[in-house]
Amino acid sequence: MRTLATIILAFLIVGCGHKQVSYNNDIQPILNERCIQCHGNTNAAANVVLTSYDSVMTAKITKWKKPIVVAGNPSESWLYLRTGTTQPHFRMPPDTLEITPLTDEQIELIGKWILQGAKDN
Repeated sequence: MRTLATIILAFLIVGCGHKQVSYNNDIQPILNERCIQCHGNTNAAANVVLTSYDSVMTAKITKWKKPIVVAGNPSESWLYLRTGTTQPHFRMPPDTLEITPLTDEQIELIGKWILQGAKDN
């Protein structure tokens, strides 16, 4: 999985230019569309809330107590890994729901935002 993440990161760095990804304009709308049905304030699956920048940055995978976003490191960020995997049993949103998985472009934006430091902008 790390090899795939490295390849994707290389693509992000070389192929996507240097546009700063905006959390408010680019990332939160993705989370609102595809994630908060299960990770909202009142229904936080796995105690992960994705309704705001602060909740995203403080969310941790309960089992391992690891943050879901590690600024500057998409390959250690569960938000990026779980949305971008091709393994249906591991991917978020799960195939068992009627929520469409993220597009490649949305996954790339999340990875680029994390790589750029996961800033609140």
